[in-house]
Amino acid sequence: YLSNTIDDFRYFFKPQKEKENFYLEKCCEKTVDLINPNFLNKDIQIIYKIENIKISGYETELIQVLINILNNSKDALELLNEDEKLIFINIFRKNDEAIIEIKDNAGGISEDIVDKVFEPYFTTKHQTQGTGIGLFMCKEIINKHMNGEINILNEDFEYKNKTYKGTLTRVTLKNIIKDV
Repeated sequence: YLSNTIDDFRYFFKPQKEKENFYLEKCCEKTVDLINPNFLNKDIQIIYKIENIKISGYETELIQVLINILNNSKDALELLNEDEKLIFINIFRKNDEAIIEIKDNAGGISEDIVDKVFEPYFTTKHQTQGTGIGLFMCKEIINKHMNGEINILNEDFEYKNKTYKGTLTRVTLKNIIKDV
């Protein structure tokens, strides 16, 4: 656990050097390939709706952000006794921005702490499971390295005629590359 925390910090402070152009669909595929076996073992289903958008930035850092968000959803879903454990990944273009939305049906975050989740060392997990730096690092990467924004809110939504409540994490990226 400590080794993983040290690796996270090391990676964060030694980011990818050069910006590159990459497609969000491929970035999402790489991310899911890394984590999917662990999710399948927990009976968590990932549902995709992805528009392939080319952006300029640091792909490995964005993968780090996506892994962190997806692992937070997995941790919350593991606490559920529900039959259906769902994570939705929706990537689309809105005006001149790429929007990445990741939501789950884990019930959401308590309203009195949802505004604190990006603070350093804030965690809802037991000290053996979380350090409170994951979402803080995500915000730093998205805001400072990727020219974007990240927000978290609770959302009620419908899927296959059933209503769910969960957490929605929205990443907005402004560095779209227009293919000619």
